Amino acid sequence: MEYGVFVSETRELPADPRSLCSAEWQKLLPPAPLRAIYFGSEFCEDLFPNLAQVERFCDWAAESGLEAVLLTPIVTPKGLAAVDHLLRGLAGRTSPTLVVNDWGVMNLARNAYPGVRRRAGRLMNRGLRDPRLAQLQDCRDAGTRGRAQGLRSLLLQFGVEALETDPDLEGNFLGEQVPGLQRVLHFPYSFAATGRNCLVKADGAASAEECFTKGLGRSCSGQCRGRWHEVAREDTGLPLWRSGNTIFFEVPQPVAAAQLARADRVVLYQRPTA
Repeated sequence: MEYGVFVSETRELPADPRSLCSAEWQKLLPPAPLRAIYFGSEFCEDLFPNLAQVERFCDWAAESGLEAVLLTPIVTPKGLAAVDHLLRGLAGRTSPTLVVNDWGVMNLARNAYPGVRRRAGRLMNRGLRDPRLAQLQDCRDAGTRGRAQGLRSLLLQFGVEALETDPDLEGNFLGEQVPGLQRVLHFPYSFAATGRNCLVKADGAASAEECFTKGLGRSCSGQCRGRWHEVAREDTGLPLWRSGNTIFFEVPQPVAAAQLARADRVVLYQRPTA
């Protein structure tokens, strides 16, 4: 097994990637080398990095002897054009590996940039990850149920080299080992819900009417970047966090432990982040 770490800025990397997590998670996770730096945006196209930023992260990863992995989100036509512009700008240099969460981006990369390595992102997995169920889930038989075989077969046809996912409650998305297909888990935060309607962006509108009628069309200042806050709900005892347009929860460790043996790589996050 190996580790990747998500970073939002170029900084000194930890000697032990597990140090990003709490002591409880450090006990659960086995020692293993750091192999990849993840950066970019999985959940919001407004936070997608520009060419100069991507080049800086790629150069830093190369200097560190690590794989550069660019996270890409679900996109609108505008966002798809931004991904296209970025990949075109990277032509002639070593491109980062692309984590894809949108079928339009997947099709673009396969047809227009076949040399770019592709990984299926965790939004591709539609398995159950409801935090209200996570507390009740009996994880002893994790991996025996699921509806992911057809999706895995389709993703393989698109030339992906890895399946990346949160630990879902069905536990079968990663499947069995397939030569050339890496299986990747993201810890310790799972997304519970995400969408294009961002309350943080809407909060900057001049009026309540503009929040709900014009919120999607407003420009975004990225004020959610590096920010998150706890969300309280009466229907679950698990702590929830909102970061931008996404709600996260910390994966219960029994769920994580039940699926850890299926992972070839684990990606660690220091905080819940969109």
